[in-house]
Formats: sequence, C-alpha cells, structure tokens
Amino acid sequence: MTKDFCLRNKVSRIHLDFPFKRCFTSDVTVWVLFAVSYKVKELNLILANDAEDAYCLPKRLFLNSSLEKVNWVSCRFEKIEVVRWDSLRELRIGSMEFRDDMVRKVVVGSPCLELLELDNCWGFKRLDLVGGKVSKLVVNGYREVSTLDFEVEIEAPCVKVLELKGCFRMNIQLKNVMNCVSAKLDYHFKIPKEEERSNFYEQQRHILMAMFGSLRHVKDVMFGTWCIEVMASWGMTYIPFSMTRCECLTLHTPIQERYLAGIVRLLQSSFNLRKLIIHMAPPYFEFETCFVPVVHDVYSVGGKFQLSMLSKDWGLNLKKVKVCGFEGMRSGLEVLFLRDLLLVSANLEEMVIEWRRSGHQNSIPDPSDDFVTESLLNVRGRSKNAVILFKN
Repeated sequence: MTKDFCLRNKVSRIHLDFPFKRCFTSDVTVWVLFAVSYKVKELNLILANDAEDAYCLPKRLFLNSSLEKVNWVSCRFEKIEVVRWDSLRELRIGSMEFRDDMVRKVVVGSPCLELLELDNCWGFKRLDLVGGKVSKLVVNGYREVSTLDFEVEIEAPCVKVLELKGCFRMNIQLKNVMNCVSAKLDYHFKIPKEEERSNFYEQQRHILMAMFGSLRHVKDVMFGTWCIEVMASWGMTYIPFSMTRCECLTLHTPIQERYLAGIVRLLQSSFNLRKLIIHMAPPYFEFETCFVPVVHDVYSVGGKFQLSMLSKDWGLNLKKVKVCGFEGMRSGLEVLFLRDLLLVSANLEEMVIEWRRSGHQNSIPDPSDDFVTESLLNVRGRSKNAVILFKN
C-alpha cells in the first residue's frame, strides 16, 4: 500500500510490523503523521528492535481526535505535556516504558477509553485509573525488576474485567477494584535465585490472600496454575478467605497431586458456585513450577482421591461443570476427581467433558471406554439427575 493509494481511498487502519532500525525513523514518521492528518481510526506500530533503537512517537500523535484503536509495541514515549485522545477506545502497548505520570495523562486525556492492555511493560508503580472509564484492564507480565520488594499498586474503581497474566517479579496490590465482576489471575512469578528464596512462598501466599480479599465480591473468577500451587503449599487445613459472591469459577490446571490441595481449598471457599470450568491442559510455564514445595496434607487418602473436606452444604447451587482438555488417565486422578465431584454435587444438571486427543500411551483412546463410563455414569451419588456429555 502506497501513500498515493491512501490519498485516493479512505483508509481507516494502518498497520506497520517489521524489525525496526533507527535509519527507518523518517519512513515510519511519514506514515504516523499521515494517520494523524487523514484521521485514521486505527494505528498499529509493531516495531521490534534493540532497546537503543526504539522508535520515538511524535508529539503530534498525542493530540488526536480520530484514533479509536492503537497497538504500539517496542516504541518510546517522548516527554508529553498533554494527551488528548477524544475518541480512543482501545489502547494496547507492549515492551514499552509506561511511567505513572503518563498513565494519568492517558486516563485524563482519553474520556472514551474502555480497554487498557499492557504487555511486558515497565516503569509504572501505580496504575491509577481513577476518574477514567476503563472497563477492562489487562496486565500481561512486567519487565524484569532488580529487587523482590518492588510493588505495583492497581487502583481501578471503574474496571469491570481484570486480567493479570504472564510473568511477574514483584508484589501486586489491588487497592480499589470495587466494580470488578470478572477477574482472571493466570500469572506466575519468576523463581528467585537460591539466596533470595527464603520465605518466598510464604510471601506469595500473603500476596494472594490480599488479592482474594479485594476480589471477594467478584462473580466470575479464573485461577491459573501458579495461584493454585501456592494455595496447595499452604500448610493449614482451614481456609483464610472466602469468595461468597463467586458464581462461576474457572481453574486452569492439570489434575495432578501437586495441585489437589489448592483445588480443594478454592472449591471450599466458593460455596455459592453455579458453574465450574476446568481446563486440564498443562500450564505453559510448568518448567518453572517444580520449585514449589508439594504439601501432602489434604485428601490423598489410601491412594484414593477424595473431596471429603468439602462440607455437606457445598455444591447445592452447582448446576454445570465443563471440563476442557480431558485425557482420561493422563495423571491417574482425572477420572477420580470428576467421579467424586459428581458424588458431592447434589443438584448438578450437566457435566460436559471435552476430549483432547494425545499420543500418551496411557491415555484412554475413546470416550466410550468402560472405565470412564462406569466411573462417571454409574457412580453419580447425589447427582442422580446430571447429564454427562462427551465431546471430541
């Protein structure tokens, strides 16, 4: 696409994606200023580069009433006095420094901003979204920090959907997320060096407990493997938190011994649960989690998996269970887990199991396998009216 073509035709979107070098600065600036002058609605600059070659965004770009969506990767903010993005609805930035003062300028100067997504950015210590209209906040990792006592505070009373994912190496404090209705905690922490590992997991538990306190009113919650593993390492049998408003709980975790205690504790805290979703696929960062200590204290009794820790009143509101990535006997506990879930769920109406094919030699080759059908269809206990559906 040439500039002449753009002049002859109404262009609403410009997308530049290439390995950037400093010698290309003037070429990129031509397109950026064209986007400003001709009121382009979407501007994507995906400019992978070495740190010293980062493209510096022109100041004219920050006084724009036409942009509605932007996605900037590996660029650099100049010293900006004022931001005025009257129409901007979605801002995605990746691998960029995003300091606290810039956060405030963006929030104040973007009255229509609904989505803020930060992918492996750095420089901010406080995401202050007070006064803005951001309804969805996504923080995907944080660029390496040098000290373990580094802390990021998130104050976002307007946010309804919060996602924390990727790799972090600092404390995260949720100060004000009072209007949040959906939270996704699928992040993991970078394992510290051996000399920094003292009390590391205890600190992680305290951080997680504080998050639970801030999110106890949320109705739709998703936990990734790291959070579940941290909960499994808790050396106490009682639950120091409660998610009384949670109606839909999603767990991204394989059903393996190291995660069982954490799974039970999360179920225990969610006694008003209506829908449970379990993604059994292995976590993408499994190679890092081997350092987390396994606590054998909960419900592996006599070699049999049990949900006996759950109270008799648990699961009275649970209507639907959805299982993704089911592989039968991959861990030896998956079928037993679902069997016992049927036993303790009195009013379950439907369990949908989505099969995932695998080359693993011990995987059950077909959903009609006798062991699966006998375990799940015949042993339904209190869930006598539950419909069990297998999907390939």
